[in-house]
Amino acid sequence: MTPRRKSWKTWKRGPSNQPVPESVQQELAARLLRHVTQHWKNRVRKILLRFHGRYAYVAVVEPAPGEETIPQVCRYVEEEEYPLQLCRLGYIGSRNRWEYAFFKYSTEKYAPSVCASGSFVATPEEAFNSSAVYLQG
Repeated sequence: MTPRRKSWKTWKRGPSNQPVPESVQQELAARLLRHVTQHWKNRVRKILLRFHGRYAYVAVVEPAPGEETIPQVCRYVEEEEYPLQLCRLGYIGSRNRWEYAFFKYSTEKYAPSVCASGSFVATPEEAFNSSAVYLQG
């Protein structure tokens, strides 16, 4: 009889059942809004941020061509809006460092990824920039 091998997800560092605290959720929303306003103005109309367990899911809604916008953070989209899924951030107990998973449209799943810094762990701003390849312009 062959011994069973354990399946390990080596990229999963944080406690799997620890949800993102409310104060961290608010800080994450503020950080992403500040970053998008400074660096992605007129390319993002809405930042969609939802939380489930220890994960934060980041998506955006792009503005119409030629539309000048001031980005805002929302939890839901309007019926006629089509969000672009960008990434999933895994809370590992730090406000500044999150596990990074890129949304792959080919499989419609999140895949642990290396961000531009060369790590599977990133700041929210690094994760957004690494995922923003889907944005126009």
